[in-house]
Amino acid sequence: MAWPFRRVFRVFWWVLCTATFCALPLTIWEFRNQGWSPHYMGWFIGGIFVILTIPIAVYEVAMHTEYYTRPRLQRHVIRILWMVPIYSLDAWFALRFKDARAYLDPIREIYEAYVIYNFYAYLMNYLEDELGLVDEHLGKKAQVQHIWPCNYILKPWKMGQEFIWETKKGVTSYVIVRPLCTLLALITSQAGCYTEGSWKPNNSYPYLAMATNLSQMWALYCLVMFYHAFKDELQPIRPLSKFLCIKAVVFLTFWQGLTLNILVAVGAIQVNEQFTTYTAADVAEGLQDFLICIEMFLAAMAHAYAFPPRDYMDPNIPTKGFFTNVQYMFDLRDVVVDVQGVLEEHLQTTAETGKAALVKTAQGLAQAPTQLLQVLQGQGVGVRTHDPVPTSDPDEDNTYSRALLSSDDATGRRQTRSDRASSSCAGPHS
Repeated sequence: MAWPFRRVFRVFWWVLCTATFCALPLTIWEFRNQGWSPHYMGWFIGGIFVILTIPIAVYEVAMHTEYYTRPRLQRHVIRILWMVPIYSLDAWFALRFKDARAYLDPIREIYEAYVIYNFYAYLMNYLEDELGLVDEHLGKKAQVQHIWPCNYILKPWKMGQEFIWETKKGVTSYVIVRPLCTLLALITSQAGCYTEGSWKPNNSYPYLAMATNLSQMWALYCLVMFYHAFKDELQPIRPLSKFLCIKAVVFLTFWQGLTLNILVAVGAIQVNEQFTTYTAADVAEGLQDFLICIEMFLAAMAHAYAFPPRDYMDPNIPTKGFFTNVQYMFDLRDVVVDVQGVLEEHLQTTAETGKAALVKTAQGLAQAPTQLLQVLQGQGVGVRTHDPVPTSDPDEDNTYSRALLSSDDATGRRQTRSDRASSSCAGPHS
């Protein structure tokens, strides 16, 4: 499948964008004159941006699929490029059908973690293709210290296999944590314990938001550490622009939604519920979806700049064709293997930690009687378990025995005299 009209397509798209942006103010003015509700106006304007966004992403994906010359890299690029249309369509449908938002937003949230993982895998595959054994190459480099303030908390990861594993584990853990938090949000929402934007202690939203935020920040921190370690080796593929595109989308959407929820909590966003069925939380979520529709248009152009297909247009490398290469977009075996490896490592670490704790507890319980006896003896508490130990001198033993016998005889004689006296006193009365 050749693309002889790709330049014509670009020109047509730019003309369409120019005409749309010129007509957009007139359209908004006409809507206001006709008394359209803000909800439908936002949905219509957001749809215009979605219509302009999707052709960019689809065109870039199609070009990468046609010139599929480096499959180990481009399969991750294609997955990243799909982020824009998924985000924009998801937000647009959620803006129109607010009751379906609870089922649409999890798609966007899970794909966000998937994109971060794919960017790390993209960088790692490039290094493996160029350097071979990446951990051995890293082991020869100078130690990379943690970024402030983590350098005061964490020990430096040893350059080599440990550094690679820690960064990979941090990124892949977000692929696990994000879907789990989304699933918990759905479950607690059905149970009536989840209200987005509510910061009450009996609401699961603040706890899930905190867990998601910490996991996301740690994943991005691991990406930054990985970039610092291989900054020179990654320079040919311009990793900084790619990282900024992904980080901007992920961070912007998350913190934007969190800010809107805080505004609802402090009362900055209010509605008169006597004239509308929308709550303040619904308005905040609608603003979030509307802004995402607009922002994804900018993100699509940024992705086209950061992941250009021309980097892989090598006429000397044959490809299998467009339709044959499409199937590689849906091959997720690499993700399954990496997630399985991280889970096994976490389970093994947890089992070893639990085993060590049990052994230490058993040793402590075994030593407890001895330590208790030592404490009692140290406090002067006597514990008699047998008769007095005889002395080692035989004469002392005999003297001790004679003294005991004499004492017994004297006691017996005193007892006899006492009995006789009792008998004589009792005799006349008998």
